[in-house]
Amino acid sequence: MRYWISAAVVVAVVVFLWWPSSSSERLVYQTQPLSRGDIESVVNTAGTTRAVVTVEVGSEVSGLITAIYVDFNADVEQGQLIARLDDRSFQARVRQAEADILMSEANVAQQAANVTKAEAELSRLERAYQRQLQLMQQNLTNQTEVDNALANFEVAKAQILVSQAQLQSAKAQLTQRQAQLEQHQLDLARTQIRSPVNGTVIDRQVDVGQTVAASLSAPTLFTIAQDLSQMQIEADVDEADIGKIEAGQQVRFQVDAHPDRQFQGVVSQVRKAATNVANVVTYKVIIDAPNRQQLLLPGMTANLNFIIGQQQDVQRVPNAALRFRPAGAQQSGQQPADRTAELLRQLDLPADKERQVRRMLQEFNQNLQQLRSQQSQLSQQRAGPMSNPRQAFQQARQALTNELRLVLSEDEFSRYQHLMAEQRQQTQGRGEQGRMAEVWVLNARQEPELRRVRVGLANDEFTELLSGELGEQEQVIVRAVRTER
Repeated sequence: MRYWISAAVVVAVVVFLWWPSSSSERLVYQTQPLSRGDIESVVNTAGTTRAVVTVEVGSEVSGLITAIYVDFNADVEQGQLIARLDDRSFQARVRQAEADILMSEANVAQQAANVTKAEAELSRLERAYQRQLQLMQQNLTNQTEVDNALANFEVAKAQILVSQAQLQSAKAQLTQRQAQLEQHQLDLARTQIRSPVNGTVIDRQVDVGQTVAASLSAPTLFTIAQDLSQMQIEADVDEADIGKIEAGQQVRFQVDAHPDRQFQGVVSQVRKAATNVANVVTYKVIIDAPNRQQLLLPGMTANLNFIIGQQQDVQRVPNAALRFRPAGAQQSGQQPADRTAELLRQLDLPADKERQVRRMLQEFNQNLQQLRSQQSQLSQQRAGPMSNPRQAFQQARQALTNELRLVLSEDEFSRYQHLMAEQRQQTQGRGEQGRMAEVWVLNARQEPELRRVRVGLANDEFTELLSGELGEQEQVIVRAVRTER
């Protein structure tokens, strides 16, 4: 009896454990039809608005602010007086410099008189020397008197040189005093702060009674935007998208202050200097935007859309259909191992570097396969839209780039980037020819069937369908959901 009870318990446990797994499950494929409409491919980013020319007005001299003549948002003209410093000490220096000039001028006149006196003394002593020579010829004097007259004549000539040097020194001192006067007059003029440009005061950082201390750098008193009818936007574009941006492209943007209004701009410059923050590489892009109504203010955050391409009334395929792949299906085309071998062959690296780079590329491909597998599992486990794997893929590519920078030389890394750019252009190039892609449809047995297509321009939801093995009325699989029967 005990044996039968134990057997019954074992059978009950087996049935309990087997029953949930024995309930059959099936995959329900969700489809979506092709559609026609407009496609606009854009690159999204954010930037900050600023005036084209912004001038910081400072003070080159120290002093107490005694008057301010403009305030925020005031329109100013070039040369307009906008503030004043206490100038009493500077006026005193000017007056002292003027007195020093009068003294120097008197000294110059005195030295000029000394030169005239020395020249007269030289002339007298020269005549005395000539007279002694004549008396010597007549034996009316001795050699000592002649020698004394010659010595006095030589001393007088030297005195001429001394007087002339003193005159030159006095003139130089006068020039120095004049320069000091000009410097003090310039400092006095600098106590009057004037606008260097025509524009609008967008910032004021001083008040009356505040002391301005100018030492190694001029303190900023006012910030003046020269022309607010034309603005610029500085945007940081990710390195994955910077290749799509070029000068002359149209840009559409919005600001939070006017959420219902769209503004237009044009790319004026793509700066080549890279910025690396937390292993994220971005490039600065400058956009010119007209602001005739002056709705845009400096410092606003602009949400930008760089318009890469536009197509109207074209046949479109959902992006989810291009990402979908049934479990166990292999992606066609060149396999990662083949691409790695071809890349290493073209790089032609030394043996030690080739082994390191091969290991890095293999780990990178494994990471990408894991990411794709995770995305595929998510798409089959839930009916919601599949999460966007772009950020995870970019992080993996950035990690690979950082590792390669440490191993490869500058020339080798540049060659690697060039080869990767060519590879992307061949496999993901846009234009009339488009790129090859795969979608899946349900056949007569309600099983996934592969169709190859050529696609072009893409946005966040749809991709332009150029050609392929799809009819206009067919529906493509966008996801698979596992359900119980």
